[in-house]
Amino acid sequence: MNIMFMAGMAVGQGFTDDAKIAADFLHSFDSLSAKGGSINAEEVQTALLAERSGVSLNLAKPALKELTGHELYEKAKSATVITGVAYLCPRCSNVHLSESTGYVIDPKGIIVTNYHVAASYAFMKDGNKPKGFVVRMANGHTYPVKAVLASSKKNDLAVLQLDTHGDVLPSLALADSALVGDKIYIIGHPKGIHYYLSQGNVNNRYMEEVGEGDNKFFREMLSVSADYATGSSGGPVMDIYGNVVATVANTRMFLHSDMNAGVQMVLKNTVPVESLWKLIRK
Repeated sequence: MNIMFMAGMAVGQGFTDDAKIAADFLHSFDSLSAKGGSINAEEVQTALLAERSGVSLNLAKPALKELTGHELYEKAKSATVITGVAYLCPRCSNVHLSESTGYVIDPKGIIVTNYHVAASYAFMKDGNKPKGFVVRMANGHTYPVKAVLASSKKNDLAVLQLDTHGDVLPSLALADSALVGDKIYIIGHPKGIHYYLSQGNVNNRYMEEVGEGDNKFFREMLSVSADYATGSSGGPVMDIYGNVVATVANTRMFLHSDMNAGVQMVLKNTVPVESLWKLIRK
């Protein structure tokens, strides 16, 4: 009898309700939209094409105390956002929210995410019509994106300013770098699973060749063994102290050969913090 009572008390405690988070996020977007909404897609497009750099920031000092996994999760969760690109599709009249990830680096509401996350709003395709660009904090507060402060298509980074209405937000500190073999943690929202924490190691620091034809170029990349998927884009990669060492970017699948399509390996690419430092310091 006591066991049944204790089990009943535990149900629902400490479990993430992803459906409720998604529904609340959409509802909060509707409320923000009624008050004026966010930066429009054309303004984001103009800013991304300009690829500005150099941002005045109030950054936290890197932490030096090693955290337990749960301590790091709670710290990172409070400063990690769900980015929401709102749009209308050609098949119905409902507003949809495409979710990705980002993280706060300045308490005044400056966040980092991927260039391709912002570009999905600015350069919408397939008959979809952009309606707004917003973010949701873990505490449920939702803020509109106000401006694009800096961006780099090459390094797949965008620094955005939120309209926080004066709210001071929890933020993450930036480390200097991470080395091969270092333990890392990633938090994000893969396929709508909100605030999913994974851990692994830095597998490689290498120059990735991207682009096609005459537009090929090389960029710095950090490959890691921690899991993530679509929806994790823009999420923080952190060291054992909770400092950001990279930003989630993409995955690359390796097959056995053209004749044998068996998957042998999936490379998890992240943008090293050095690239972010170069973007904001300019």
